[in-house]
Amino acid sequence: MNNIPALLNHLDSNRESPTLSLAYASISDEGVVEVSKFIRDNPFVKYLDLRGNNINAKGAMSISNGVKINRSLRSLNLKWNAIGRDPSGVKALCDVLKSNLTIAHVDLRNNRVNNVGAKYIGEMLTANTTISHLDLSWNDLGVDGGLAILEGLKHNNSLVDCQLSGSKVGEETLHEVAFLLRRNRASAAYKANPNAIGAQMAMEDPKTATLGKPVQTILPGASGGGVGDAEAASPKRGPLAKANWTSKDSSTLMLRLMMKEREQVLPEDKLFYQQIAEHLDKLLLETGKHKQGRVDGEEREKLATTGFLEREQRYIKEIRQTEEALQKVISEKDYAQKELAGKTVTLNQLNEQSTAAIRESVSMQERMAAEEQQLRKELREHQHDNRELQDKFALNQKDLELLEQENDRLRQHVKSFQRDVNEILA
Repeated sequence: MNNIPALLNHLDSNRESPTLSLAYASISDEGVVEVSKFIRDNPFVKYLDLRGNNINAKGAMSISNGVKINRSLRSLNLKWNAIGRDPSGVKALCDVLKSNLTIAHVDLRNNRVNNVGAKYIGEMLTANTTISHLDLSWNDLGVDGGLAILEGLKHNNSLVDCQLSGSKVGEETLHEVAFLLRRNRASAAYKANPNAIGAQMAMEDPKTATLGKPVQTILPGASGGGVGDAEAASPKRGPLAKANWTSKDSSTLMLRLMMKEREQVLPEDKLFYQQIAEHLDKLLLETGKHKQGRVDGEEREKLATTGFLEREQRYIKEIRQTEEALQKVISEKDYAQKELAGKTVTLNQLNEQSTAAIRESVSMQERMAAEEQQLRKELREHQHDNRELQDKFALNQKDLELLEQENDRLRQHVKSFQRDVNEILA
């Protein structure tokens, strides 16, 4: 999709679609300007996929202008571009995301974001309260960039997933980020359902961790306070042990698990609690995905059914208008065909006339050539006759001169004779 008209047609055909995918469409920064205009006033689009489009800082600034006004976007996928080549692009995008209240997923994988861009992302995380998933894998963040991300994450309570694979942020930074993400996931689950069973137990006994019977089956090999605490806490559960545990109930124990993890001295005990926390993380992520899928489905269903009659009437009206326009186009087509037929006949006549004129012109040229040859021949003959006449004239002229000379001689002789006669007669 290298030309703007094709891009505009694609945008128009997806005007009411919740998903706008332009992955690997090669729209570049010029095309992003049109995409920005499209999402600026579009209330339907929720998922924007612009991966692999060679978008640079200029394009990031353009898309930021559209995101700034849009109120429906939920996911922004910009991976496999070059936004971070100039940090001004990352800065423009982060300035917009600081106050955005709808976008939850941002994918900036492989965008050449360096430590300067990471600083802007860290500042954005400090202010943003909506983004829950952020992917920064395969960027050139470096250790300084990782520390900037970590600093922003310390002041953020909404981010539950942050991918930093291949970004060279350092092992220690990765561990700190993982700890903060577990904190946010546990905090989010607790805020979502503070009356859950796990939350109630956490409030009753904040210094211990009750893991429940399923966890006790994997504890016999552990050492330190882990088994003892679990066994000591199990009698306290009483009737709560018979309740149905949910993923939210398990996630509310994350805060207590992290506290117990930090209290342990032996490395194997720390590893044991860390494995439990990671297992609960996986369960919470799966639950969140299912819940998000259900919410998205409900939103799509609501969007599809809201104003159905109005849309149906509008579609009927548009269909009628389209049919009228089609009839008009058909009549114009018939008229154009008739006019074309008439012009075709005229063209054929003109072609015939042109052919006859060409033949006549060729014949005339042949006649003119023949006449020219004849005239050249006659000219040569006249020139020959002229030369002969000139030669005869020259001979006659010479004879005339001789006759004049003879005439002069005879006159002199007559004069002499006359003089002699006069002398004799005298």
